[in-house]
Amino acid sequence: MFTKNLIILLFFSISAFSETEIIFSMKNDSIWRGISQNNGNPTISTEVQFSLDSGFYSGFWLENCCSENISYPNREVGIFTGFSKQLNDSLEISLAYLGTNYPNSKKDNFDELSIEFGFYNFLISYFIGLDDFPDYYELSYSLPFDDNYFYLSYGEFDSYKNNITSNGSNFSIGIESGFNDFDLDFSYFNFNSNGSKELDDDGLIISLSKKLVF
Repeated sequence: MFTKNLIILLFFSISAFSETEIIFSMKNDSIWRGISQNNGNPTISTEVQFSLDSGFYSGFWLENCCSENISYPNREVGIFTGFSKQLNDSLEISLAYLGTNYPNSKKDNFDELSIEFGFYNFLISYFIGLDDFPDYYELSYSLPFDDNYFYLSYGEFDSYKNNITSNGSNFSIGIESGFNDFDLDFSYFNFNSNGSKELDDDGLIISLSKKLVF
């Protein structure tokens, strides 16, 4: 059913939406909210977004993750749809639904609603987990200079089903630079588990991406 819906979304979006973005990226690991999803292995991903001038948008992403163990998910497929509105020169609001799916491990699928407020160079994000999935909060800041971006973020997970060992906080800092029509990103991430120091993690991430706009 999910694959069928994805094909229908792609078919109608190509003709109906006013702008299409496709982003291809390669990186040395997949980091999601401070947590490694690919055990330090190289990761390839693609994201496609269709947008209307009115502010509505939808799309999907594909990524090879999330474990070397065959009993765990080995690829991630997600869909999203939402609405974004620029209220004035310094304030933007976005509302969206996100569905994250693992075709070979459906028990790990989860859905979220998100609300984001962007003002000046700050972004406040609140992800509401559905079906007992934990909520997530994040504050980020980006500063453009020349053809580069300096950015940092801090995020916090609620506990999963009131299990205090399952939550934690993360911090990241990095620089994104334009390079011959590609984007090169260097960042450092840190995850601090509230329940087990064995789950603490940090590292350096290098990402190379290419965006196509139609």
